[in-house]
Amino acid sequence: MGYWEKKLIREQLDKQLSGTTSLSSFPSRKSWIKVIREALGMTTSQLAQRMGISQPRVIQLEKAEPDGNLKLSTMENVAEGLGMKFIYGFFSKDGLETMVREQATRIAIQRLGRLDRTMRLEEQGLSDTDKKAALEDMVDRILIEEEKELWTIK
Repeated sequence: MGYWEKKLIREQLDKQLSGTTSLSSFPSRKSWIKVIREALGMTTSQLAQRMGISQPRVIQLEKAEPDGNLKLSTMENVAEGLGMKFIYGFFSKDGLETMVREQATRIAIQRLGRLDRTMRLEEQGLSDTDKKAALEDMVDRILIEEEKELWTIK
């Protein structure tokens, strides 16, 4: 798959995720299971019965959740017991296309810095306008021609 196809996919994913990005700003909770269970007015015994497990196991689940020590299938079962749907996802801060372009820009800045130092040693340094144009060209070239190298640096 080429650059343009991947770009289109990233843009479509960004659109799909844009309606859910407000979820990423939710504060971290000690235990979503406990918070939701209590908000529903459900006891640990009632949740246990709805899930077909023991009441002490519900307490274990509530304690294990904040540490990320629950399997996704367990979270799905808990959600079902709560009468809810469990959704697992990733949320980018600025969108996938922005992430890709920023990564390409980091690589281009490194390369341009080396090139500029070499050119200054030869008294052929680039003007700020030329640097900006060269940076934009490098970013585009990296995105189109060197996508496999995109994530080799942090």
